[in-house]
Amino acid sequence: MSKSAIYTTNVSAPTVSVGGIVPFGTTTRRYGCNIRQDGNAITLCGQGYYLVNVSATLAPTAAGTVSLTAQKDGVAIIGATASQTVAADGIANLAITAIVRNACGCESSLLSLLLGGVESVVNDLAVTVEKL
Repeated sequence: MSKSAIYTTNVSAPTVSVGGIVPFGTTTRRYGCNIRQDGNAITLCGQGYYLVNVSATLAPTAAGTVSLTAQKDGVAIIGATASQTVAADGIANLAITAIVRNACGCESSLLSLLLGGVESVVNDLAVTVEKL
């Protein structure tokens, strides 16, 4: 089993529509060959378990409940959703921690983040993924 890690950040404050994919931004740190950023997704290459940590600061464009859901290959990861109800001009601080698995040695999968609830400006996003 090889060790790999990635740390991505997005501080460019993109506005993301409800049901839109949240951009990971840029790769700040990366080690190993099992994890790489591919646009608005992170590719997990090879068999094993991957620890995912997401920290996001969102500014919804209206009052309501805003949520982030981590997805593997476009399917929600069970338990990997964070949400917060905010007033108009409020700020939501959301965190997600999950472990995902690639079962086969030849398998790769795509990790993405889906915005739900209320259109939001992503003021700050930090994502780390580590192959365990």
